[in-house]
Amino acid sequence: MRTSLILCILLIIPTCVLAHEQTEEQLIRLATTTSVENSGLLEHLLPKFIEAYPYKIKLVVVGSGKALRLGRTGDVDVVWVHSPASEKSFVEEGYGVNHQSVMRNDFVLVGPEHDPGNIASFTNILDAMKSIASKKIRFISRADDSGTNKKELSLWKHIRIDPYATDWYVESGAGMAATLSIAQEEKAYLMIDRATFTVRHAEGFSILLEDRVNLANPYSVIAVNPLKNPAVNLQGANQLISWLISSEGQNHIASYRHAGEQLYYPTRLTLDN
Repeated sequence: MRTSLILCILLIIPTCVLAHEQTEEQLIRLATTTSVENSGLLEHLLPKFIEAYPYKIKLVVVGSGKALRLGRTGDVDVVWVHSPASEKSFVEEGYGVNHQSVMRNDFVLVGPEHDPGNIASFTNILDAMKSIASKKIRFISRADDSGTNKKELSLWKHIRIDPYATDWYVESGAGMAATLSIAQEEKAYLMIDRATFTVRHAEGFSILLEDRVNLANPYSVIAVNPLKNPAVNLQGANQLISWLISSEGQNHIASYRHAGEQLYYPTRLTLDN
């Protein structure tokens, strides 16, 4: 993968070390998803926050499930995830505060351009997945408790298909970019967030199905509750969240593009495009 699981943003902007004293109070520990990192958004976005505020960020890149578990144990101050049902439980159980919607994009079903399952003929993801299962065509799953994996599993459950213990369903146990590489090598189908696919896909592998109703992909940020974990830097977490949902942060999210294509759509900003 392009980066290690733990990345200190100060390595990207070393001048920040000179500008601000490195004290524990200035550290924000952020757990975020592999899809947000793999797409390049964080490298575009977080240095702009650091330029404006006296913090350094310790970044932990994991799936949404692991990010929320790190929040429960107090090992991070803020989580940036895309798993609505799990986010709701996290907040309702008292582990999260200041739950804010930040941006959205969508998932897509991708595969080899020769499309052995004729998936491009479908317009509904549920019908496409039924066809994949009935034809026993290879499908790659992240199987890592990420937001993407949770969404995929919810779709199998909805159509009452148990893909486990079959020879066509392959579990990677890896992040989004790594799983995409496996799918490309295996010439298999994959559900993936559009941004990571746009940035990382290889020739001969294409988006075969879009279903913006069933494959919506909202992202949120949540501060970890210091009443559960007193060591949490709530002030820093709230400062980062406030910036992300401000017009400045939202415009920076909207401005991130790859080959001219906008990858994320801020949820608190009205755009013309």
